[in-house]
Amino acid sequence: MTSIVEMPKANLDEAVPIWMKIDWSDEVLHDIYRDWGTYYSRRRRENFALHYLNKALALEPLDHMTLYKRCQSKRKAAQMLGALADSRDAAKLALKVDGEERAIINLDICDVLYELNQFENSKAEIHNNMRVFIGNKRKSFVQRQLVVDGVIKDVTGEAMSAFFTKNLKTVNIVHDLIKEKERIDNRPLWKVLKEQGKCDVQSIPEVQEEMLSPMEIARRKRAFNIYHQSYINDSWIDVLFMKMLCKNPNLLLPQCKESSYFLYNLSSKQYEIVRKFMKMLQSRCPLYLVNYLKYGNKAMSDRYREAYLFRVQYQTHRNMNQALKQIRVLRKAKKVQQLAKFVEELMGTYVVLKTARVMCWKFEFLNEVYNTMALTLSEQLRVPKGFTSQGSNAILRLLHLPVERVKDFVSLTFGDRQPEPEGNDPATLRAKKLTARLEHRMIFAKYSIEKCYLLHQISQSYLDQGRHSECAFNARKAIKESKNCNSNLWKFLSVVQIVKANAILHKLEQTREALDDALPIAQSLKTQELIFFIETCMMCNTEDSINKRATLMQARRESKAESVATHSLVSGQDNEESNPS
Repeated sequence: MTSIVEMPKANLDEAVPIWMKIDWSDEVLHDIYRDWGTYYSRRRRENFALHYLNKALALEPLDHMTLYKRCQSKRKAAQMLGALADSRDAAKLALKVDGEERAIINLDICDVLYELNQFENSKAEIHNNMRVFIGNKRKSFVQRQLVVDGVIKDVTGEAMSAFFTKNLKTVNIVHDLIKEKERIDNRPLWKVLKEQGKCDVQSIPEVQEEMLSPMEIARRKRAFNIYHQSYINDSWIDVLFMKMLCKNPNLLLPQCKESSYFLYNLSSKQYEIVRKFMKMLQSRCPLYLVNYLKYGNKAMSDRYREAYLFRVQYQTHRNMNQALKQIRVLRKAKKVQQLAKFVEELMGTYVVLKTARVMCWKFEFLNEVYNTMALTLSEQLRVPKGFTSQGSNAILRLLHLPVERVKDFVSLTFGDRQPEPEGNDPATLRAKKLTARLEHRMIFAKYSIEKCYLLHQISQSYLDQGRHSECAFNARKAIKESKNCNSNLWKFLSVVQIVKANAILHKLEQTREALDDALPIAQSLKTQELIFFIETCMMCNTEDSINKRATLMQARRESKAESVATHSLVSGQDNEESNPS
């Protein structure tokens, strides 16, 4: 029993360092911790440095030099507000010490104010110290004054005047937004909402998600790269890597719960430090000053800009022609799936990011692509050779739909939609991603023909997922949109989507009504193949209706015969019971 108790004690004595076994005084421990903090601060390990400097201050809170060293460490970690508080506390404690240490600490206050982008306050602090100190101590403040004056001149000089003149409208809008955010309204929430014409019930306000257009997303991404390229040259790629690292699933594995949390905090903290230092650089030398110094000759700058625009226009024109050639080749080869995928990638990732200035004839290009896509889809609506309308599910085979019967169909009820169970089917996941992508594009679509294409593709995606009510709903929206662009072809294709959604559910009456709507549209297109296709669909639907009616009549006769037989059997048993002899 004694050995069991002594064993942990021996291990504990071995684990404790030798220097901790000595009974040091608080003064000696304070010096040791401060030296360690200084050592780690020089090696840029700020977490360890702040840890030991905090332990040193816990032993001697009134040591101004320890506060000064902690201020230096916080400045390296971009903790400027904490550094300013430490430097001011150190300055109060250093009033009765030697003038050299006071000058160092006061100079640190001026530097922290400068790094906080408070250039006016830093300049005022420098002038106050220049009245107090003389000789060599004053020279440091004079050098800081030259730096601060140069920054103020750069920020408020000719570059700012030219920038404000060029972007006066945008500056006014931004100024109003800043004033609106800074305005503090202490009234109850229901009063504020009542004035704005919103719901005046005092509850948790809904946070609206910021919806950015694809062009705005690309613009911000490009501005992010230009911003860092202007200040740190080739090192901008490292900042972009740090930004991506904060959300990289290969680093932040959900299976590794403890390490992923630690790595997320580490990467986010280091990225925030870099961003703070970049904001310091931008405040001292704004981007408009960089552009003003780089492009001093306005005539030459405009000439270079115009030449670059022409190069981009020419390359875009070549890409447009190449895309149209590829679309025609795919249509001729009747590769509908490849064509649909190519059109979606082309229009969703390339064309959507081009302005009318860069992509000349953009509207005509959109019309050409979407009309070619509609023609390709309509060419698939043909009656195959040797097709007969006899037999069940003939209309499904004609529309290229699955023949098996749909089971457990749940109709769409407005306001009562239940969350769908998550599936692991790759095809379903791809369809959901495509639907989300198309719906996001639909928000920022400008032209009606583009909306017709998007709504048709959304309805097709819902049809592939087995969500037939949503398919018909989006097809009806596409029909309304086709009237704005006067496109009978997209209107016909949208009606065919309604036919498919009803036919696959064996809704014969709704299918007949949709086919009746499709026939005059096909006649207005003056295409005999489409007219014959719709008439064949009508025949198949009629045949299915007859078969269904015959099946119902047969089932009714069988049920009637069974009921008669059962009645006669029961009456016979009653007669036997009434006559036991």
